[in-house]
Amino acid sequence: MTKQEFQKMASERILILDGATGSNLQKRGMPYGVCTELWVTEHPEVMKGLQEEYIAEGSNIVYAPTFSGNRIKLAEYGLLDRMEELNQKLVEISREAAGGQALVAGDLTMTGAQLAPMGEMSFDTLREVYEEQIRLVAGAGVDLLVIETMMSLQETRAAVLAAKKVCDLPVMATLSFKENGKTLYGVSARAAAVVLWGLGVDAVGLNCSAGPDQMLSVVKEMKEVTDLPLIVKPNAGLPKLLEDGTTGYDMDAETFAGHMETLLEAGADIIGGCCGTTPEFIGEIAKTAAKHPKQKREPKADGIYLASEREVFRFTPGQKLLIGQGIDYSRNEELVEEYRDEIFDTAVDLAFEMEEEADILRICGAAEGLLEEEVALAAAEELAMNTHMPLMLASERVETIAYVLEHFSGIMAIQWNHNLEEWETQIKSMAKSYHAPIVTIDNEIIYC
Repeated sequence: MTKQEFQKMASERILILDGATGSNLQKRGMPYGVCTELWVTEHPEVMKGLQEEYIAEGSNIVYAPTFSGNRIKLAEYGLLDRMEELNQKLVEISREAAGGQALVAGDLTMTGAQLAPMGEMSFDTLREVYEEQIRLVAGAGVDLLVIETMMSLQETRAAVLAAKKVCDLPVMATLSFKENGKTLYGVSARAAAVVLWGLGVDAVGLNCSAGPDQMLSVVKEMKEVTDLPLIVKPNAGLPKLLEDGTTGYDMDAETFAGHMETLLEAGADIIGGCCGTTPEFIGEIAKTAAKHPKQKREPKADGIYLASEREVFRFTPGQKLLIGQGIDYSRNEELVEEYRDEIFDTAVDLAFEMEEEADILRICGAAEGLLEEEVALAAAEELAMNTHMPLMLASERVETIAYVLEHFSGIMAIQWNHNLEEWETQIKSMAKSYHAPIVTIDNEIIYC
């Protein structure tokens, strides 16, 4: 399926996803604690039967059970050498179940490895992990990709960038938000929507973590900042311990569908169920969707967005910006010395001073004896975490711009320098790829 085909389909009708996989497989005999991916390949008739039921109840898209089929998770079960085989078989099972009546999405999620600096995994290595699995599921014949149950925006970015590098399939992305509208890692719904929209995903939203009665605010926040189709795939309410010692959920199918109708009215376009939902739940929401007219998504007013993981900043195209001296490592030896000691106190203090006198915070990482791209990125991440200002990268090196745009966990602007005219094509191409605006020599902010 092409991106254009997916976008057309999503614009014409409400799409119905499937429901839970793991909780239903456990009801059908899968033991706790086993590798789901291996168990499914050993009991394909169970998975196939479940997905056939979802399709019979109205699912337009089913998720292939490749959820944790990446090298990191499979290695924990001693199955790394079977990674290609397992992903291939898992997709085949879902394709057989779909039988041409539904699309099959290759399913990816968090690897469990922590990105630096919290852990030891580098962003580039993580992206390669996703590239590896995406090649396998794409090669096995999935129609689209879904990156789901994410809590880290940076890990979601790694998966999206991997998909863009490996294939041209449509990509859906959903994160898990708490009651406060943020993920466990503190990512806001608005920021997630803006950043992933900028990277070119085809639909964005939320799944798992909560029931549909707790997702309204997140849907509204995402709708404010993106025209993308919005995905909602909630749990069947809150978990509860059943008499037999297993986990159940407190919402029945009819109640679930009632709350989903509210979310459809708020702007949800693609709906399904996560933990605790069954084919019955999908049948009920399919009936609800059939009675609900597809909302026309009006294009957003012209705006330029920058974002950190926590905040979104909106500018008007062509707006003249007030730009202060900024955080300039080429002119401040104290900044350089602190960077060598992995400290950013002076940079943060300077940023606080500029909050009242500048529209955007300029960062220049050029300093003798240091790698400019590493300095600029480290400063940007620290300032995004500790201040409330949009960021702009100033550099005369294409390599620095490319590196920072790829690795920064939000969206930052690029300062256009008249000395870079010979690199104009490269810089505009990078800006478009990351949806990064450019600040011209006249201090106007524009999209390419």
